[in-house]
Order: sequence, then C-alpha cells, then structure tokens
Amino acid sequence: MTSPAHEPAARSTAERTLAPAAPGALGWRDLEPAPGETHHGSPPRAGGRVLAALVHLSDLHLCDAESPARQEHLDHLGDPGGPYAPRLGRIGTYRPQEILTVQVAVAALRSVHRLDSAPLTGAPLDALVVTGDLTDNAQRNELRWYTELLAGRAVTPRSGDPARSSWVGAPSTVWRPYFWHPDGSPDAGPADLPTLRYGYPQVPGLVEAARAAVRSPGAPVPWYSVHGNHDALLQGTVAPDGALHRLAIGSARVVGLGPRQTPLVALEAAAPQGPARYALDPAAPRERVVADPERALLGAGEFDATHASRGAGQHGPGRVAGAGNAWACDVGQVRLIAIDTVNPHGGWQGSLDETQLQWLAERLDEANDRYVVVASHHPSWTLTNAFAPPGAPRRVLADEVLALLLDHPGVLAWVAGHVHAHSRLWHPAPDRDGGLLEVTTSSLIDWPQQFRVLELVREPGGTIAVASTVVDHRGGPGPGGGAIEEQDTLASLSRTLAANDYRARDDPRLLAAAAGRPSDRNAVWRMPDPFP
Repeated sequence: MTSPAHEPAARSTAERTLAPAAPGALGWRDLEPAPGETHHGSPPRAGGRVLAALVHLSDLHLCDAESPARQEHLDHLGDPGGPYAPRLGRIGTYRPQEILTVQVAVAALRSVHRLDSAPLTGAPLDALVVTGDLTDNAQRNELRWYTELLAGRAVTPRSGDPARSSWVGAPSTVWRPYFWHPDGSPDAGPADLPTLRYGYPQVPGLVEAARAAVRSPGAPVPWYSVHGNHDALLQGTVAPDGALHRLAIGSARVVGLGPRQTPLVALEAAAPQGPARYALDPAAPRERVVADPERALLGAGEFDATHASRGAGQHGPGRVAGAGNAWACDVGQVRLIAIDTVNPHGGWQGSLDETQLQWLAERLDEANDRYVVVASHHPSWTLTNAFAPPGAPRRVLADEVLALLLDHPGVLAWVAGHVHAHSRLWHPAPDRDGGLLEVTTSSLIDWPQQFRVLELVREPGGTIAVASTVVDHRGGPGPGGGAIEEQDTLASLSRTLAANDYRARDDPRLLAAAAGRPSDRNAVWRMPDPFP
C-alpha cells in the first residue's frame, strides 16, 4: 500500500479535501489530497449577531473489539456473493477498522483544537455536541473510554487479556478467512478474503499498536452528549438481559451459528424495529477469552450518571434534566434541548415515549421567546420504531415530534446522527412562513469520518443564517510513511479502510451517500427570523 507523504493538516474541507486515488488491481484505493470545497450560498452578512457556534460530532462507535458480546460472525453472511446476501443485506456487526475507533476520536478532537474559532464568522466556539453512539456495544468500559477522551485523559483501548488480543483479526485468535488479518495468514497460508478479493493490505504490528495507550487532548470547549441506540442496546439493537450481561463479562465468545440455525437468524439480531434478540444457541461453537468485569453492560441510568461523575458539560449550571437521558441548557444565545430517541425495548430505529414528549413540550413552552436547537441521535425519518411490550407506554413517532417542534417558531434547527451521512432536510411550517432545518453529520467510524461546525447567525434584514463547514479528523491522506505506533497514522489507516469498504464495492452510491451532496456539507442555509 502506498500513500502520500505527511502534509500539514487542513483546518477544514474548505481548504483541502481527501479523495480516493486510482484503484489498484483488486480495487484498493489509497486517499490523496484534493481541492477544497467552497461554501454553497453567500457567507453570513456583515453586522449579524452570532447566536451560537457548535461543533457537531456523531457516531464515534468507540469499540471494545475484543468483547465476547459482539456478533462479528454474523456479518460475513451478508457479504457480496453469499447465498443469503440478497435477503440479509449489510448486517453491520463487523468492520475492519473497528479496532481504531479510539485513535480516530483523538484525531477528531485534535482537529477541534486546531479550529480556534468558527470558520466563517470567526466567533469563539461555544460547545461540542456529540449526537449519540458514543459507544459501539453499550459497555461500561467503552463509555469510560469516551468520557476519559473528552476529559483529556489517557485511554488504553483493550479488554480481557492484557498480553494478547482476542479481536477476530488478531494473530492470536482462530483463523477465519472472512475477517481481515492485518498481520497476514498464519504459517504462510492463503490470505484472507478481504486481501485476496479486494486488495486489503498487510500491516504487521497493527493489532498491538491499536491496543497501546492513547493520550487525548480533550475537548477545548464544553461538551454535551446525546444518548444513542449503541449506548443502550447490544450492537445497537438488542435490549440487554442477565444472559447477555454474563456473556459480556465472561470467558466464551460465540464464533458461529448453532447446528439448527440458518443465516436468517441475523435478521432478528439486527432488526430495525423491536423486538430483537441475540442469535445465541447453546450448541453454537465458542472460543475461550479472558473474562473482564469492565465489559459490563450499561444499566438503567448509568449513561447519565457516568457523565455526571466525569464532569460533562451538560451537568453544569442551568441544566434541566428530563425523562430518560434528555436534558436542556443554554449554549451561546440558544437553548439546546436534547431528547432521547432510543427505544429501550429493542430495534435500532428510534422513537420517544409519551413522558418524554410531554417533557419536550414543557421545555419548548419555557423557551417560547428563545432560539432553540434540538439534538437527538435519530433524525426524524428514522423515528419509526413503535414496538413496546405489553404494559409499556406507547412509543411516539416522527409525525408527532415534528408537529410539536414546528408549533414552536423559535426552533431553528434539529441536529442528529445515526444514518452515518451528511444530509439536511427543510421542514416547512404548515401555517406560517419559516420552518426548521434538520442536519445530520457523518460518523467517525465509516467513510468519510468527518464532523462539522454549525454557525447560527441572526442577520440584518430578518433572516437566520446557518453556516456549515465540514472538517476532516487530524489523520493525513494516508499512513504517509509514519510509524504504525503513531496515533495519526492509525487514524489515517482507519479512514482509508472505511473508504475501501468491500461491502460497498458493488454499489458506489453507498459511499457517495455517506459523504452527502456538496450542498449538504459546506453551505450557508437561510430561513426567516422567527423573532424579527
């Protein structure tokens, strides 16, 4: 694998972008520098008042890839060419870059430090908002890694055996050809399928480098966390119970289907609507791993309590707690209201309960003369998970939530994640001029591994400008000849792996959709000022 030499990092994609280079014989593509993207729309007008400048990150998916509570063995069932692939599609329980999520998060925080100020207005940055899926498998150690990274402390991203990795691609685990093995095949045997079919590189020493301690610069501004489905449900889908808790902290990893299971069981384990269940079979094959109590699954209230104990921004003065993991506080000159869209009963799509909808209505009424930004993990079009077991409260879906928000003119924007893509959607109000702007930002685990800065400006003449600037994490265009132990080298490799997702090779539109349209990235959008 070749890559360009190290270059000074760009402050944003307005200065420089990254693009796949020409493919090699098996389709592998390194990344190379490309021209910056100018902003669509005119910049905020002179004389305006900056209401808030927010850094928006989403879907870090900090992953304990060595946990036995993961179900990587299901993922290959949906790989291109498999007999069940047309029915299963992309399952999403394994990514080759999943061992590098901590290094990518640190590279993103380093890019936030480099910004100094908002890109278009030059205003000070007010806050960093992370819209969910902070963790990948709702484990206590993963959430601890997140809070330590944001607080500027060191993290050692491993679990179980301190001397040997139990990740499915490590040399110390049983060889399975459908996983990428960066150290190559054992005993000089045939390479794994990602290498043979898609040109994946060998990167000796990567697994051990990924387990080394990582020092984070922390967040340079107050930081606010939103609850995501991967922060509550195993692999973002299955409600935890006692058996799954024992699996997570225990010494046995399930590595295949049981003798009476078919690959269709993956549909239950990765269901968008509840109920969902792990594909556990007592007769399924297992491997021994080292038990670790730190992999315990997060319990009710633990997400919020962990943030409180770590001094997260949303636990500061003026914070109003809500139902579930909802909260509200003032950031800059806007009221920031976070809602918890996770369905705790299972399924990776979202919804609210009636108690939280009432809480949201009360917070909006309190802010009836304020500008408001709403934050959630799920965007509106994914609030489709109506499942509730008998006796549980009714789940509230997109139409009711949008109707409530549009009934309050001060709501300017709704920021979310979940879909791992840059996008924006304008919701016009049904009975007045204006509406609200909904914006999603890409993930830090899949391509293109970016975040964005949102500047909200009250302009002369009765308009609100919302300026968006997308930022790459600190890792360069490629490994760049750096030592494998360097954090930026590992972050760069993760992004290159994400750009070469072999499950998207047959449909290039998948990567393009994640990156969004140019007008979804660097742009200035406008709406009528609700308080002219």
